[in-house]
Amino acid sequence: MINLDMTMIEAFRGVAESRLDQEALVCGEVRVTYGELLGTIDALARGLHALGVRKGDKVAMLLPPGADFVHVFFAVARLGGVVAPLNVQLRERGLASVLADAGPLVLVTARPVEGQVLTQVPSLRHVLTAGANGGPGQPLSDLIAAGRSAPPLPPIELSSRDLLALLYTSGTTGSPKGTMHTHRSLIAPVVASLKVVELFKQPNLRTLGRTVRALARYRERMLRAATGLQTWLPIASWDTVTGLEILFQALLKGDRLVVMERFDPREALRLVERERVNILVAVPVLYQVLLGLDDLDDYDTSSLLVCGVGAAPVSQHLAQEIERQFNCAIHIGFGATEIGGGIAVTSLTDSTRQRTGTVGKPMPGVDVKIVDEERRELPPGQVGELACRTDGVMLGYYRAPEATAEVLDEDGWYYTGDLARIDAEGYLHIVGRKKDMIIRGGRNIYPAEVEAYLTAHDAIREVAVVGVPSALEGESVWAFVVLEDGGRMTARELLDFCREGLELYKVPGQVRFVDDFPRSATGKPQKFKLREAALSEQKGGPVS
Repeated sequence: MINLDMTMIEAFRGVAESRLDQEALVCGEVRVTYGELLGTIDALARGLHALGVRKGDKVAMLLPPGADFVHVFFAVARLGGVVAPLNVQLRERGLASVLADAGPLVLVTARPVEGQVLTQVPSLRHVLTAGANGGPGQPLSDLIAAGRSAPPLPPIELSSRDLLALLYTSGTTGSPKGTMHTHRSLIAPVVASLKVVELFKQPNLRTLGRTVRALARYRERMLRAATGLQTWLPIASWDTVTGLEILFQALLKGDRLVVMERFDPREALRLVERERVNILVAVPVLYQVLLGLDDLDDYDTSSLLVCGVGAAPVSQHLAQEIERQFNCAIHIGFGATEIGGGIAVTSLTDSTRQRTGTVGKPMPGVDVKIVDEERRELPPGQVGELACRTDGVMLGYYRAPEATAEVLDEDGWYYTGDLARIDAEGYLHIVGRKKDMIIRGGRNIYPAEVEAYLTAHDAIREVAVVGVPSALEGESVWAFVVLEDGGRMTARELLDFCREGLELYKVPGQVRFVDDFPRSATGKPQKFKLREAALSEQKGGPVS
């Protein structure tokens, strides 16, 4: 009975107390029940309170998926604090920038923190170490143990509209921005998903025929999808909105969550087989890896009911291959960090064309429209910018009111920057992006950040970075580089330089040295021409 007026801890506690002995998490050999989770969360909340964490204080998390992540997130929510989950791949420069922006009182980390990062965050008072490799700081386990015998927490007045999380996403300039989400905005996608399930369980006369056809297609798998406990295996980092939404979808529905800290294709299949996973969720590139295994058929994947895919463009061919190989329905989802999760998703009852060639219909409670450059609504079938309005929309970008005003209007519409169209049946088609953002393996990359990093090298005069469609990664990163007069550099040297200071997923896959770029009348590099040149080379033609 989750609703939008609940806080995150109220929603979780209501679920957990109704199934205390049921498994909630499977993390390697460790199995954790809902009762154990709830007990540890309450103990950690008391421990954090003893450290001085109060309502509105920020706690940054540099943690992989796992029980510690869940403990910290919900304990901070219990106190009315604000969680900032961070990408565990962040290097010194990027980590220092995000921490300085967030201003956390506490950092919980499962890895050593490089260089002088901690000295650059004046707000930071405590570092907590999780796991065996967290480096200096008080062990998180000690704080939990102390909290078990600590006195009860004093009353804390909480509201569903209180700020709960800063989810970081880069801007077009490459500088990170924290999307401000409340308890309400992060619960909203779960409420919408529950409504989708109810619509499926109770078809009306208009949808009955589609439901019957779906039953014929999926048989007993579809019946199992509509009833009973589900077991989820997300292959996504929980600092992303995709991973975080799956965490909430599973735990706030009282399901079972199987956790992988790092992706290993054969281990993923072993987990599907051993744990009888029903719902597998991954970005397109990881499905490509799974489908490419020569021993894929040796694993029993008959438990799968749904293969969820999103966070990057999904080709129709890949979607069809996923359904064929795993013999289950594919759910293609489309969303944004700024709205806390999904905008649209395909359904079990959709036709093959709709399931594999669109991103589905808007979720319940999500209003969408397609607008022109002046933000005037366009009729169905026309391509324009996608805008949406939902209870899941962020409050805005943290400490960035001007950036917020660019994407949020006074009526609550969020303008996504995606180019899309809505067909006559109400299905959403994503056709491109207004901005130059690159999505590689489900991760957002902004060319300006890579360009700024490379041009800091003495041998490099100018750089233009573009995304080029890739069957494996969604998009590959190409760097076109103009060297200084007399400058010397090989592609390997450039890539080695990138690996020193950039996260691995931002390192270009292809480097091309050029004398100059094609330019506009104002002297700006014409990136569309560079992208065309890269596509031509991919097809075997010359680079012009």
